[in-house]
Amino acid sequence: MQTILVTGSSGQIGGATLDALRARGYDARPFDIAQGNDLLDEHDVHEAMKGCQLVVHSGAIPHDSRGTPGQIMATNVLGTWNVLLAAETHRVERVVVLSSAQVFGCLEGEGKPAYLPIDDAHPLRAARPYGMSKRLVETMCEAWTQRTGIPTVVLRPVHVFTEEKLIAARADAVEFGAFVHLDDVADAVVRSLTAATAPHVRMILCGPGAFDSAAAERTLGWRARRAWPKDQE
Repeated sequence: MQTILVTGSSGQIGGATLDALRARGYDARPFDIAQGNDLLDEHDVHEAMKGCQLVVHSGAIPHDSRGTPGQIMATNVLGTWNVLLAAETHRVERVVVLSSAQVFGCLEGEGKPAYLPIDDAHPLRAARPYGMSKRLVETMCEAWTQRTGIPTVVLRPVHVFTEEKLIAARADAVEFGAFVHLDDVADAVVRSLTAATAPHVRMILCGPGAFDSAAAERTLGWRARRAWPKDQE
């Protein structure tokens, strides 16, 4: 079975992905700041990549509230660049990158969508540090794939909910009534490792709500299994 490097493996999505991969028999190798690893240490990333055939890159500062603008840009953009360089050196087969629906610039009051439902062709308007960092990451992945020929699959989850958060939330109190369950995100990541895709592809991951996941359904055979409970609609 293939060996997969999972960055951000102690985070919400990274941890769920690590568990899902191991449950399917993959040799999933963790990489996280909580374990002393550093995306900004180029040598550290290169050493961790040795012997890996695939990469899931979920390591990032996940919100504007979790770091300074400089920290967010450095970790999310330069950290991704270090991952891509190591992936190129070791000639991995594919890199799956976790982005965010924040790239569209219409969440958390940043702006209004150009249209609804929001799909993968929607303009990228994020101007805050976190959303902008993910815009830059997506563009960088596309250019890197064009140069190296190594495929990149970019996933754009919307409002990721754990089971506890889903129980406590209500659709009318969540932007666009939209969320995707953590388990469904991990399922999409696993599917992205082997699905036949274009060299570079970007896909929204959403369950209910005003986001269109048709690209993920068509490309990955993925569909969110979790919807709003009836008493939370």
